[in-house]
Amino acid sequence: MPLKPDDAFRAGRLLQWALRPRENPNQEKEYRQLLDDYLEQFDFRLLVKNIADGLGLKVLDADHRGMVLGPEHESAFAFRPAEFRTGAASTEDRLLDGLVQLAIAASVFPTSRDLEADAGILRPPVTVDEVDDNLRRLCQRIEAEHRTAPDPEASQEVAGLYEAWRIYQSRPTAIETGDKRQSPRGTRRIIQFGFDKLCEFGCFRKDSHGSRTVYQATWRYQVQVKEMAALQVYERVRRLLLAKET
Repeated sequence: MPLKPDDAFRAGRLLQWALRPRENPNQEKEYRQLLDDYLEQFDFRLLVKNIADGLGLKVLDADHRGMVLGPEHESAFAFRPAEFRTGAASTEDRLLDGLVQLAIAASVFPTSRDLEADAGILRPPVTVDEVDDNLRRLCQRIEAEHRTAPDPEASQEVAGLYEAWRIYQSRPTAIETGDKRQSPRGTRRIIQFGFDKLCEFGCFRKDSHGSRTVYQATWRYQVQVKEMAALQVYERVRRLLLAKET
């Protein structure tokens, strides 16, 4: 179908909807119609992708559930570590934030088969305690590796993983402040913070099962983790968590 004069505007509107990750096309008529046009009209789809490319964005996936965008490294839309945790965050805190995000992804999708499964099938919900247990196990396995190979050759990303595990291992699960609150420096609070940020980005839904708080991964999160799965550091974390106990 030939492009119409207002299609550039409509393409921009679709990208604007996609940049609001918590919006649901089933609840927004315009978003749903623009998605239908994107999926059904080749010329309009190409126009949207070209505009996205010019903005430094990639269309990672799109279907009736929405459109998922990923920023190129130099894009104005690229997410910087300093934006994840605002305020006077230390280098240690940012390293731990990155480690926690890797562990959450590996906890939800522990195998390649899990990651490639039908995204319409919900993954089992995960909890803060499960991710903390996985990270403690990860630290033990990295420590065991270091006993035999203290200076492994690795990419910069994997080197960051080896630096972060020492910090995580030194932190207690919970730290109580003088007024009986939980300090944000405890590992459970760091994981909870990571989950809550992912909820803001439309990647998880927070729910209660009895006395437990659980986090349910969304289709959007699966799309984004598939993109991350090519990273050497994610694969390293996943393999360490799957390794048999010795």
